[in-house]
Amino acid sequence: MFEFLKVRRPEPEPEPASSAAPPALVPVLSGLAMRGNAALSLNRLPDISDWRIGSRFSDILGELNCGRYVHRKDWEYGLCIEGLEKLGVVHPDATALAVGAGYERPLFYFANRVARMVATDLYDNPDHEGKPAMLTEPWRFAPIEYRRDHLEVLRMPGNQLDFPDASFDFLFCLSSIEHFGSRKIIRQSLDEMKRVLKPGGIACVITELILRGPAHHEYFLPDELAAMFLSDPAFPLVGGEMVTNISAEMLALPVSVHSAEDLNASPHIVLSDGERLWTSASMFLQKV
Repeated sequence: MFEFLKVRRPEPEPEPASSAAPPALVPVLSGLAMRGNAALSLNRLPDISDWRIGSRFSDILGELNCGRYVHRKDWEYGLCIEGLEKLGVVHPDATALAVGAGYERPLFYFANRVARMVATDLYDNPDHEGKPAMLTEPWRFAPIEYRRDHLEVLRMPGNQLDFPDASFDFLFCLSSIEHFGSRKIIRQSLDEMKRVLKPGGIACVITELILRGPAHHEYFLPDELAAMFLSDPAFPLVGGEMVTNISAEMLALPVSVHSAEDLNASPHIVLSDGERLWTSASMFLQKV
């Protein structure tokens, strides 16, 4: 069984005993400990300490024209871009793919920086991010000015990527793959992502990790995450070990998905449906 590697300094602090809540499934640290260990790996969970004054991460959020609040979706955008830049795959001649892309902000950012940015999704639901209008008028969804001739938008399922082998220098899939369907379809989608990457190419995959509570068909328990994403020796992590620490403060401030008022809360990092808590987990995988 894969064992998550955790930051060794300082040691995780025990959670306060509670008869009402089951124990967390990941190491819980104090906010001060999380601040001291910020950004040691690209493969991690979000924390409010990532919003550091003057950091590249914060600069990226400004370049994306993100809001002035702490939100895990903005964290996904910022960390995806920062990580891919650090790993050296973002350059003017690069080709990039987004799977389950919707109209996410990194699409327009990368269109300004790489030769070809391709967005794929089903684009069949006008009520969600897969709006069909993205196929014909992507500029309507752009939060920034971008080079329109460098962005292609295609209707395509994640488990049937209609591209030749070794087509892309990097790709990203941000909190989408868990919604593709069965675990079999998710595995097929991950295999497809690996197939269309060039050797040495990087995939930034961010998905939902359960922190406390029972299993769910659209989220991953820690063992399930490891089995699905971290068990292929030809697609290993790059950019650091998998660190699943979460701060006690974020666990104590979950956002209820059933509360309209909570949807505008900040920090917006840990979510709750009344049965479980979950958040985003980033993984940078390299095709070898």
